[in-house]
Amino acid sequence: MYLHKAPAEARLLQAALELLAERGYRGATTKEVARRAGVSEVTLFRRFGSKEGLFKAALSAFVPQGFLERLPRETAPLEEGLGELLAAYLDLLEAHRALLPKLLSELLRHPELGQGEALPLRTAMGQAVALFRAKQEEGLLRKDEPPEELALAFLGPLFARFLLGEALGVRLPLDPEAYVRGYLEGRYGAR
Repeated sequence: MYLHKAPAEARLLQAALELLAERGYRGATTKEVARRAGVSEVTLFRRFGSKEGLFKAALSAFVPQGFLERLPRETAPLEEGLGELLAAYLDLLEAHRALLPKLLSELLRHPELGQGEALPLRTAMGQAVALFRAKQEEGLLRKDEPPEELALAFLGPLFARFLLGEALGVRLPLDPEAYVRGYLEGRYGAR
């Protein structure tokens, strides 16, 4: 997952995510993260400064390398762009199937972990919003909903579907083309 990081740093980030998911932010100790990563706690603090710094870095590195580059540009055709956005997020969800539900709940409990340095997921949401805004400006999408709401209406059910499937222990099938068509129903602008 962290192939572009130094080995000790990659192990620390992976251990931090695993412990965050297993024990929550309060229950995950730096001592246990360091032990699981096979490094000293001193190494952890030299590199990340604090427990919060470590977990922020782990969440920042959570997005696989290349994910942001896979997101569609504002100039992509509407259906193609939404298909690319959907594919990138489906891959992200699949890559973190075991960790994601628990990590999301910890981010809700500890919003400070999602603040500070730009998290790639925040950047990704900004790119998604920019796509919807551009399509509104082109007249391809209705303008009566803010682009932020359009992005959430597209991605929200995807996350909910994933989380529900994880909670029930089933993989819910998804036809990407049907998902995009269903989303666009009633949202097209003046054509």
